[in-house]
Amino acid sequence: MIINLIGFLGGFLVSSIIDSTLGEFGEWAVVGAGLVTAAVETLSSFYYTLLRKTDSILRREYAFLNLLRVVQYFKAGIIYGLIVDAFKLGS
Repeated sequence: MIINLIGFLGGFLVSSIIDSTLGEFGEWAVVGAGLVTAAVETLSSFYYTLLRKTDSILRREYAFLNLLRVVQYFKAGIIYGLIVDAFKLGS
């Protein structure tokens, strides 16, 4: 779906913004990385707990689960963007 691609690329953009912003504030880089990691793990925990509780037939009908799936793609875009930026800094 196109909305998943938009979510992924939006996450990539946000990760670039986060990385640029935290790079300017050297003291806050560790705190910011911890907050981003905590947010990503909290979203993952919430998503997979909700998936486990819903029945497979009902999953298709919930618009909220589709929104959470887009958030999962957004999260994957953030992680991918941070890894790409780390490779750019390492070279």
